[in-house]
Amino acid sequence: MNINKPAIALSLSLGCAFSAHAVEYLFSYDNVLDGIDQKTNTAYININQQGEILHGTSPDGGVLTGEIEQKNNVFTGSGEMERFSFKLLENGAIKWFTGQVTNTGWKGVWYGPNGEQGDFSIGETDPSMALPTAADVVEFKADTTFSGARFDKHNPWNEDFLVPLHDVGSIPFAGVDQSKGIFVQSDSGGLPFPMSFELGFSNSFTLQTFRLGSFNNGQGTRLKTFNLDVWENGQWVTKGSFEFPTIVANRTFEIHEFMLDQKVTANRVRISATGTRDMYHGGRVLMWGLSFH
Repeated sequence: MNINKPAIALSLSLGCAFSAHAVEYLFSYDNVLDGIDQKTNTAYININQQGEILHGTSPDGGVLTGEIEQKNNVFTGSGEMERFSFKLLENGAIKWFTGQVTNTGWKGVWYGPNGEQGDFSIGETDPSMALPTAADVVEFKADTTFSGARFDKHNPWNEDFLVPLHDVGSIPFAGVDQSKGIFVQSDSGGLPFPMSFELGFSNSFTLQTFRLGSFNNGQGTRLKTFNLDVWENGQWVTKGSFEFPTIVANRTFEIHEFMLDQKVTANRVRISATGTRDMYHGGRVLMWGLSFH
């Protein structure tokens, strides 16, 4: 399995051994070996079991082989928790996976041929259908254009991230507490585009509809076009490109709802402004109030 590619489908019986009955289970991994799977990447994996033998293939044509031990076997020294190991030959490279079965799934470590390593886990069959909250955010980043100058700013993480503090439509300037939730502003015209902020989550989730806001400061709407990207197979992939409606009234915030063409599953999401209607220097951008629905 090439863990930087769209991955692998896996059939197992959680808390016990892999099954011959094909069922897809969620597979997550990171690239830092510290005993904790940060779920930086997610995919699916497919493995069958015959006795103690594990075998399977990946969508990329890789061949997987390995074994799982019997529990409480005095001859092999096994105990209550089954241990397993497997390797996968794919695209000329072999990767090794080893770990143990727990009552919530499979977990362990992986090693690549050139020093790559990290933690991995295999768990529930589907990404969570529950939408993320602020408590699920493990990382927030904003481009440097949203900091530095006097009016270039972005909020630090706070408990109002992803909370729909306002409904869709217009909100007068005085009605918005700019310290709450996601708020990024490039006031000095920090070209070039795109200008982005991103969120990392503790678990994958499925989304299709979201809300995002902007502002007309009297010189035009400070957002014109933007992309929604998700992290897939080690790179950002654009899932939707949108045009933000013109805000007619001066000194007014507005939130609008947007829909992707199809549902996507991700644990990292990026919003990238690609244009603005603000006439000042052609590069003044404000985005705020991201929430999922």
